Amino acid sequence: MSKPTTPVLKEMCGNCPFREGSPYQDLVPTLTDSALNGQSRVCHSTGSNNAIHRRTGKPQAICRGARDIQLKYFAAIGFIEEPTDEAWDKKRKELNV
Repeated sequence: MSKPTTPVLKEMCGNCPFREGSPYQDLVPTLTDSALNGQSRVCHSTGSNNAIHRRTGKPQAICRGARDIQLKYFAAIGFIEEPTDEAWDKKRKELNV
């Protein structure tokens, strides 16, 4: 049985650090490093305990901006066919993860 996965936001939240003009743009280098060398980032506007908005009342979700960075990187190195969620899901199923 496969593990449940945390959903990914369909689009960046209103003040996503990866969104142009975000008040949190200074976090992009650190978040990018974490997304590419650690794990998927949880959106700061979701979940019950995160760095910016504690107890949002929204279910935890993966940050769309961080996921887009991951997808672009994985496509650039040839790990997935194109930088899309569909290509990632295809690879994930292929690897049974």
